[in-house]
Amino acid sequence: MRRSIFSPSDTADWLFCPVFRSLRKIWTPREVEWAPNRLLGIAVQEGINWHLKGAADDVVENHVQDTLQEGFQPQAKYTLEGLHKLALRGVQALVDADLFVRHQILMLDEPLSQSRPDVVSRHETEGLGVSDIKVSLQVGERYRAQRLSEYTTDDQFWHYAWEVGESLGEPVKWVRPVVCVLTPKATVLTELVRIEPERLDFWLQGAYSHWSDMAEEEAGSRTPAPRWPSCRGGKFGPCQMYDACHVFHHDPAQMEVFYERRVPHTDGLQ
Repeated sequence: MRRSIFSPSDTADWLFCPVFRSLRKIWTPREVEWAPNRLLGIAVQEGINWHLKGAADDVVENHVQDTLQEGFQPQAKYTLEGLHKLALRGVQALVDADLFVRHQILMLDEPLSQSRPDVVSRHETEGLGVSDIKVSLQVGERYRAQRLSEYTTDDQFWHYAWEVGESLGEPVKWVRPVVCVLTPKATVLTELVRIEPERLDFWLQGAYSHWSDMAEEEAGSRTPAPRWPSCRGGKFGPCQMYDACHVFHHDPAQMEVFYERRVPHTDGLQ
């Protein structure tokens, strides 16, 4: 019997709250003002990818610039020129960190069945591994160690370890979060997480259980159940769908005041 498998981002939404996941597939909060955080992350990733491909500095810079121009939206706080400087600062910090010395690069942002790891590489002595690059405008000093420690049990990283291992036919030995903080000074935070077979099997046991429940919801044989503790959200504030559930009671006509319908997409890989 073929098991259902879902992407790390889809699974993360379900783990947060099945109702949140079902709503987020259709609705997104209306933006009061465009923020550049996601675009900066994409631009920095594009820049470091081209660097790892061996591109010249001017080629790297051009790709960063093109990425920013494509997604930039005029607003009061950030200019395109300013974002370009921030993104290049992040790329240079990643280059200076020498993260891939003695590594053979195997994949760069290459889609697998249900995931898309940033960098898959094989170290001369440490073996096969996955590096995932996150970009933040700013991370407070007191939260930096906490930010890295969160990744040791992050579902996304264990999914990468499992799926890359399945795709290449050899076990992944490590995963590595790489957090590039852009301000006030570009800083790279990283930590190696060893992949022990016992822990990976333990993760997979839970993943198969989650994916089975998600598949039943997709088929309509199971109704998404709310997880009320998630309504409070976390460090970024209440759940994005709080008003949809607790104020508008899932009424589409009322929800359109604060939410807009998503443009359908089909790749499903994040």
